[in-house]
Amino acid sequence: MSASSIAPAATSDTEKPKAALIPLTIGLGLGLGMGSFTGGALQSIYPYVAGTLATSSDHALWTLTYFLVHWALGIALMPWFARKFGLKRLFILAMTVLIASCFMAILAPSLTLMLIARSIQGISAGILVPLVQTLLLTNYPKRHQTLAVALWSNIMLVPFFLGPALGGWLATNFSWLDIFWLAIPLCAVSIALVQIALPADRPTTAPPKFDTVGLALLWPGMIALQIVLDQGEQYGWFRSVFISHVALIAATLLVLFVIWELFEPAPLLQLRYLARRNFGFGLLLLCLGWSIFVGWSSILPLWSETDLGFNGWWGGVLLVPLAATAIPMAAMMSRLTRLFSLRLLASACFIIYAGAYILAFFDPAVGLNATIPSELVQGIAVGMLFVPLTMIVMSDVPPSEIALASTTSNFIRVSSANLGVTLLTTLWQRQTAHIEDNMTADMPHNAVASWTAAMKTKGMSHDSIIATLAHNLHIAAETWSLDNALRLSAYLCIAAAIMALILLRTPQNAAAKP
Repeated sequence: MSASSIAPAATSDTEKPKAALIPLTIGLGLGLGMGSFTGGALQSIYPYVAGTLATSSDHALWTLTYFLVHWALGIALMPWFARKFGLKRLFILAMTVLIASCFMAILAPSLTLMLIARSIQGISAGILVPLVQTLLLTNYPKRHQTLAVALWSNIMLVPFFLGPALGGWLATNFSWLDIFWLAIPLCAVSIALVQIALPADRPTTAPPKFDTVGLALLWPGMIALQIVLDQGEQYGWFRSVFISHVALIAATLLVLFVIWELFEPAPLLQLRYLARRNFGFGLLLLCLGWSIFVGWSSILPLWSETDLGFNGWWGGVLLVPLAATAIPMAAMMSRLTRLFSLRLLASACFIIYAGAYILAFFDPAVGLNATIPSELVQGIAVGMLFVPLTMIVMSDVPPSEIALASTTSNFIRVSSANLGVTLLTTLWQRQTAHIEDNMTADMPHNAVASWTAAMKTKGMSHDSIIATLAHNLHIAAETWSLDNALRLSAYLCIAAAIMALILLRTPQNAAAKP
C-alpha cells in the first residue's frame, strides 16, 4: 500500500505556497492535538473519574489503558481507510467520530459505557497519528521534512505535558467531563481549516480487500492482553487460572496474527519492515523511550495525589516542567540534525534520560519541588526522542511506502505504552509491599513505644496512632520504591544509549554529519 496512491505527492516550494501551509498545519495540529489531549488529560484525575463512575482509582486507570490499546488499533486501520476514502475525507471522518465519542463520554453513566466511549476515541485518535504525519510529509517541501517531523512530534507530545494540568484544573474547579466539552469546538475548527486548506483527494483506484482475518486476530488479542495487564496484579498474575487462560488466548491470537500478516498480500501491518536494521532497532529504542515516559507520566501524578495529598490540578502541574524544556528542544532538532549524526543524537537522548532518573529524588517532606530538576532534564530527553529516531526508522523506507511504514512503527510504539504503564506500576506496587514488610519487621520496638507514648500525650487514641504509623510507613515505602524504579529506568536508558551507537546506522541520505 503506497502513500502515493492515497495522498497527493510531496510538493515543491513553488507548487504549494507557504500561506497554504499555515491553515493546513494549524488544522492538522488541532486535530492531532485534540486526539492526544482526550487521552492524556485524564492522567492526573483518576480519583475524580472513579468518583463519577462509582468505581476504584485502579479501575479508573482503565480509561487510559483502553484508550491506548484502541489508539494503537486505529493506527493499524489508517492505511486501508485512507485508500478507501482519501486522506482528506478520512481526516474529516476521524474528527467527526472523535466529536461523537466525546459526546458519548459526557453522557456515559457507568464505567462500561465510558470504556466504550474511550475505545472509540482511541480508534479515531489513533487514525490521526500516522494520517497527520503522512499529510505533513507529503505536503511540506522536501527540504523541510525534518521540520515536518519536529512539528508532528511536538503536536503529539504537548497535550501529554499540558493536558493533565488542564484536566486537573477542570476537575478541581468544574467537572472533569469538561475536558470533552473543550475538545468538541476545537475539533470543529480543525475540520473547517483542513476543509479549506486541502484539495479533494478522492482515490482513483479501489482499495485492496480488507484484512478481515488480521483484524479478527489482532483486536481480541489486544483486548485479551490488556485484560492481563490491567487485572494481572489484582488476580495474582499467573497463579490465577483466569489470568493464565486469558494470557494464553492473547498469546495464541497475537502469534497467529504475526504469522498471518507475513503472508497476507495486503496486511494491516507490514511486519517485514522489522527485519531492516534501522527500522527494527530504531523502533525498539523509540518504544523504550516512549513507554518509560508514558509510564512515569502516569505514576507521578498518582503518587502526588495519593501520598502527598495534592489535588488533580497539582498532580497535572507536576508534568508541566517537562514542557518547559521539551518544546524548545524539539524545535531545535531540525538544526541539530544538520550538525550531528542522527545516531549520536539518539544516544545522547538516552544519556540525558538516564541523567534525569539518576538526578530524581522524591521526598514527601519537600513535596513537588523535589521533582522539578529531574523533570526539566527529562523534558530535554523527551524533546530529543522523536526526530532522530523517527528519521532513522524511516530512513530505509521508499517514499511510496511511507504511509504503511508510519502505520507499522506508530502502532508498535503506541502499543508499548501500555507495557510501560503496567510494568512500572506493578514494579512500584510490589516493591512497596516488600519494602513495607521489611520496614515493619526491622522497626525498633523501643522507638515505636516512645513515639506511641509521645502521641498519646497529645491526645491521640490508640487506633489513630496505629493508623497514622501505618500511613507514614506506607508513604515511606512507596517513595523508596519509586526511587528504586528510577534507578532501574536509568540503567535501561544507559543500555539504550550504548545500543544506539552500536546497532544503528546513520542514514546515507541524512543531512547530518556521519
